Amino acid sequence: MHLKQTIKIVLKKIQKLHTWIKVLIISVFVVVCLYLITFLSVKSVQFSYSQPTCVSQITLLPDTSKQVTGDSGFDVINEDAVKLNGISLLSLKTCFIAKKAPTVGNEKVSVAPYGISWFAKKTFELSIPQSPDINLDILNTPILTTKSLSISLDAKDLVYSYRLIANDKIADCPIKDSAIVCDIAALGLAQGKSYDIELDRMFNQQKVQIIIKQTITTLSAVSIVSSSISSGQKVYDAPKVFTFTFDKDVISGDIKLEKVEGDKRTAVTLATSFSDKLATATIVSDLERSAAFEFTIDNVIAKDSSTLPDAYKLDFDTSGGPNVASVNVGRYGLPTTQTIVLTFDSTLSEGQDITKFITTTGIPTSISKSGNQVFIRYTDATVCTDLNINIKTGILSSYNVPQNNTWSFSTRTICHDTSTIGYSVEGRPIIAYTFGSGSQTILYIGNIHGNEKSTKYLMDAWVDELELNARNIPADKTIVVVSTMNPDGFAADRRNNSNNVDLNRNFPTIDWQTDIVDPANQPVLGGGGATALSEPESQAIENFTYQLNPRLIVSFHGNAGYAIGNQTGDSAALAAQYADLTGYQDMTGDGGAFSYPITGTYDTWLQEECGLPSVIVELSSNTNSQFNTNKAALWVMARS
Repeated sequence: MHLKQTIKIVLKKIQKLHTWIKVLIISVFVVVCLYLITFLSVKSVQFSYSQPTCVSQITLLPDTSKQVTGDSGFDVINEDAVKLNGISLLSLKTCFIAKKAPTVGNEKVSVAPYGISWFAKKTFELSIPQSPDINLDILNTPILTTKSLSISLDAKDLVYSYRLIANDKIADCPIKDSAIVCDIAALGLAQGKSYDIELDRMFNQQKVQIIIKQTITTLSAVSIVSSSISSGQKVYDAPKVFTFTFDKDVISGDIKLEKVEGDKRTAVTLATSFSDKLATATIVSDLERSAAFEFTIDNVIAKDSSTLPDAYKLDFDTSGGPNVASVNVGRYGLPTTQTIVLTFDSTLSEGQDITKFITTTGIPTSISKSGNQVFIRYTDATVCTDLNINIKTGILSSYNVPQNNTWSFSTRTICHDTSTIGYSVEGRPIIAYTFGSGSQTILYIGNIHGNEKSTKYLMDAWVDELELNARNIPADKTIVVVSTMNPDGFAADRRNNSNNVDLNRNFPTIDWQTDIVDPANQPVLGGGGATALSEPESQAIENFTYQLNPRLIVSFHGNAGYAIGNQTGDSAALAAQYADLTGYQDMTGDGGAFSYPITGTYDTWLQEECGLPSVIVELSSNTNSQFNTNKAALWVMARS
């Protein structure tokens, strides 16, 4: 009753006041009541990720409004203020800004003048939904390494930021419209590779959620799979158009062609185009001949936006016209009848007379051509005759590209004659090689014992040496080489011939005997032959020796490392010289050179029957020719 009486008294006093004062008091009262009612109620607010979270709300003297201590999660901002003389009288809108990562659910935020919780406090209840959903399907398809990766959201996100981690690097992913746009190039990913990635949701630069960890693959690079020319190729025709085929459809790129001269590069004018998987480069003017060029293809973009991993380079040369690529003969040792084939590196023009460009001297020849080959024929040439072939410039290829270099080649016919001086027991021929035509003959005989193979190898090498250097044979000398006296023994790797006769025990010397001992001091019954000269091989050498009547015979054995003169004529001096040049022991006159009895030898027969000097050479190997060791000594014997 007391309160009611008090109110009645106040109202009576107000009624006595002037009218404008009563209006003012009533207005203030209504405003205060409305203000109190507003702040005493809880207002619901729907939080939004995609736009600012604001509600229409009148706030008197908004500059005095402060959050009540203890509230969390959001800052409350009053906006759209009405000002008088710079003082904010009221604001029309209240907005909410997250101070930490929002949590799904409801959260209350209260404000009051000066943060005084008991006076005019206003409470808002924010309803916080799930954060925007992310569509990660794009990560299941190959990713471009050169363009930003756009990952779609179901709504724009103004609250969070995002980042992508891969290859030990971080790419920022700013929001654009309703998508996360990641700077993939910053990750330095290679094309056509797999990487483990992590997509993070961030708030104030702090990770609040790992959205996904998975393995992704990058889009494979575009590559050139073929071209109209190959790298390192020599181009013989005069192409105007060059093509390059890619493994994907391409839409653009840079193609450059340069002439290369050391460090100097000169650009060649091109017209280029791209269509489907094909790139075409067309040159404006003919390429210079006998020049080096390099294509560079870069900045290629395929329809799927992949690129070349690196600039593609292809070098090639242009020919200077037909050039001789090979000759079918060597520099010496040609037979007396031969067709020499010059093979050119490109096909020759059919309509030209090749004899205007190719001439020969030394031997009469005929010259013809077919395709990329020229045939130079001769017959019945004399031995050891030089043949010179000369080609001048101007020969045309089938593309009418002229040869711009001269060319010459010299060769020589064979400088020895071959003759069969006899046959072995098994019918194998015994061959003699004869060089020169001097009055004095030097005879070399190898492989008397078939298992001493090194001696045949040495004589074969000596024949090659004489053929190569036939011009060095003294004019007064004839050199004859019998590389194997025992072809059956050589074939069977056996010391004796096929009758088991030691050919160097089969000559008619004073000490000849039918039964002998071998180098191991083991008896070999009939090893000296049934009679002296019972074997066809021995007979052949005997007859040949009589026929030649050589000034010197050098016979080869293995493997004691000796030189022994037969003590006829100057043989002792020559043996000493041979030993000095080879490092072998000079065993001339040394009865202890061999530790077993030796009878019926070829060199003793030469001494007793023919009175001819000989040098026996025992190589220090049965298998190695030791040609370099013996070469100088062989030449000294040839000149003796």
